[in-house]
This record gives sequence, structure tokens and C-alpha cells, in this order.
Amino acid sequence: MRKVIYYIAFFSTVFSYAQTKVGSISFNDVDVFNESELMLNGAGSTEKLYAMALYLDFEVDGVEDGVMVAEKDVTMAITIKIISSITDSEFKDIIRNGLERATDGNSYLLENQIRDFLNLLPNEIDKFDIYKILYVKGGKLTLYKNKELLGTINSKEFKKALFKIWLGENPIDSQLKEDLLASYEPNPILGRWKTYDKKTGVAISIVQLYIIDNKVYGSVQRMMRISERDAICYECEGADKNQNVEGLVILKGLRLKGDKYVNGKFTDIKNGRISECQIWIDEDEPNMLKVKYKGGGGVHEWKRMKK
Repeated sequence: MRKVIYYIAFFSTVFSYAQTKVGSISFNDVDVFNESELMLNGAGSTEKLYAMALYLDFEVDGVEDGVMVAEKDVTMAITIKIISSITDSEFKDIIRNGLERATDGNSYLLENQIRDFLNLLPNEIDKFDIYKILYVKGGKLTLYKNKELLGTINSKEFKKALFKIWLGENPIDSQLKEDLLASYEPNPILGRWKTYDKKTGVAISIVQLYIIDNKVYGSVQRMMRISERDAICYECEGADKNQNVEGLVILKGLRLKGDKYVNGKFTDIKNGRISECQIWIDEDEPNMLKVKYKGGGGVHEWKRMKK
């Protein structure tokens, strides 16, 4: 049941997220759980009953980190998508058996929390139902069905056991554990980049790159000069005219061709001029984005901003 994953990058909650596929089932590469935005770490499926994805805001090294993830008291989430007919009793049995395995036969110590959690589950489990389990640092575990809040369990110990069903030393599906703990490799073009004046070397702005429908876009996140943070692009064209420079989308519609993103548009915030552009990253300089646009005086180099 090896997952089939297509790595496509992501960015903002405002836009449609890019997705990763497990067979025919898609998971957002970044998703919002309540108010928490988390990144897909890995996804897989088991016994053709459900597909599952693990969302974190920290990096893991691989399958050996399963117990660490399950026991870590930080915000994380699991999304479960039902892909075949299964009764509620069968689904609850999966959870009970998984908890017994996760606790080495000691699930009775969590019996009250287990009953409370199982009682949150609906009486009918339908194909295509989506369940989301959000754990928030401090002990709050919340269950959702589709977009409906089913309820909350407050227990760090129950959270640890629940996540160990899939991530522990004795998971219910070893291949699924490997898939969930796969090291996600986002598109290297994504992220925040600091731009510079080509002649003087002085930093100008921070630009955030993201992807929508397989096209790269870049918006000005922050002007480096404090005096320019309220600047207006009076000379910009179309919908960009008279808009704040911070927030302006200055890279639009670049598509991957070979090892470069090409056929896009670049807006020069100094004069509003729109030019054809292309961007790329050389293998020997992974933290340097090359940007070339007509009239730009050659290749510009933007430096990756560290988290």
C-alpha cells in the first residue's frame, strides 16, 4: 500500500492549496486546523479502508521519530479520509485495538478517555467522510467530522496513545507509519527571499514565493526601509495601480520548464513597469534565487530568508 505522492508546493491560506495525492485521494500540502496552519509531513493508506495524513510544524528525520512525534506536546493534526464502506463498530474496533497495541495492553488505564473519544464518533461512518484530529499544546485534543466539531478530550496521555496507534513502536500498519513519517521535501523555490539593488547591494524587500495551480507567484511581504513601508505604487498598471507596495504581487504566472520557471511577469515597484521574467536556483547555490527580467540589467540574486 505504498503511497503515490506528487510533491507540489504551497503557501497562503488565502489561495487554493496545492495537494499531495495518495492514490486518488488528495491532501492539502498545508492545511488550517481551527486557527493552526500546519504542514503535511506524510500521507498513506491502509487496507483500502482509509487514507491518512500527518500535519506538523516541525521536521522529523524519518520513521525512527514516530514515538517522539506521538509524545511531543506541540500542536499537530491527523486527517483521515474514509475510502470504503466501514461500519461505526468496525472503525471503533480499529481505534480500540490500536490503543491496546499502543499501550502494550494497558489501555484500561485510559478507559474513561477512550470511552469519551469513541462516544464522539458518529453512529454511521460513510464513505468519503473526513475526520480531523487536532492536538493543541497543553493537552487539548479536538475531533472534527468534515467541518463539524464533534467534541474535545483534554488529556496529554490519551493524545500520546492515540497518535501511537499509527506512529508508535507497534503500529497497526507499519507501511502507513513509514508513509506518515516520510520526510517531506517542499519545492525549493518556495519561501521568503530578500531582494537587493543590483548596483548598490542594498536590501530592498522581502518577497514570499508560493504556487497556485502549478504557477509561481511572489508578493512583497516587507519593505526593508522603514520609510517605504507605506509606499503606494502609483505607476503600477491595472488592478495594481495605487495599491500598497507591501502585499503587491510582483511575480506572476511563472511555469516550470526544464530547471527554470519561465514565461512570467515581473512588476518593478520603482516604476510600475511589467516585464517578462524567469527565475531559477542553481544546484551549487540552493539559497540563492536567480531572477532575470527584461530591462533588469542582467541576473538579480535574491537570498533565502532563514526561518
